[in-house]
Amino acid sequence: MAKAPLTPTEARSIFGRNLRQLCEGGPPISALCQQIGINRTQFNRYLSGEAFPRPDILARICTHFDVDARILLEPLDELRRSIPDRFLMEMRDKLLIGKSRPVDAEILPDAIYRFWRKSFMFQGKIVTNVALIRTRGEVTLFKGFEENLLAQQENPNARRFPRLAYFGLVRQHLDGVSIYCQDRQNQSNINFFEFGLEGNMRFYPGFSLLVRRRIDGMNRMTAAVLERLPNDPALWRAIVRQDTVHDMSYAPPIVQRALTRIPDGL
Repeated sequence: MAKAPLTPTEARSIFGRNLRQLCEGGPPISALCQQIGINRTQFNRYLSGEAFPRPDILARICTHFDVDARILLEPLDELRRSIPDRFLMEMRDKLLIGKSRPVDAEILPDAIYRFWRKSFMFQGKIVTNVALIRTRGEVTLFKGFEENLLAQQENPNARRFPRLAYFGLVRQHLDGVSIYCQDRQNQSNINFFEFGLEGNMRFYPGFSLLVRRRIDGMNRMTAAVLERLPNDPALWRAIVRQDTVHDMSYAPPIVQRALTRIPDGL
């Protein structure tokens, strides 16, 4: 028996729910609207299921969140399940050359993480942001957010800067995990993290390597730490609202020790 067509109210409700899910763990709504180029008041109407976006606005939303127009009509969870696992595994194997073991969820569980590293651009500073790790079948994906530090360098007097989303694949090794990331500006980096820091399995020490040409006064490799956060959305939102760049003293002592044990290079 064919499914009954959705009423406009039901369709708007699905779209609003999908949009709220896509916004979870991301930047504040005001910053998100700036990134996408959408009026905040109108975006709130989409979130509440009161309105549909125009085609051009929908295209911007889909591009930003890397989804398609089916978010208007189908629940997001169903859309995510509709991507064949074999496609994700094929993408992983083509990009990473050869099959790899699934990431051990006991060691690196799906969760919200905090990414700490020394700044590539600002000597003596550290950068921190939030990231999501989630597993789809046998493929583990990474999504993070970071302020546009190039824009900050060009306009240091501005109060806030749009956050950039970057995406990656996680691969497990015998002694840690590597994460291959790229943002929407095609800037790539490679990260490696060990399992556990000073006996604490919530912290993963390692390094981050930026794939680009050498620029005087800037590093391409630096120490980094991945910290698994508790299941506390209020804490996640508080971190997202904070500035990205800080003095080293801002980090917990365990993170400070890890960030200073590997010299910057390249």
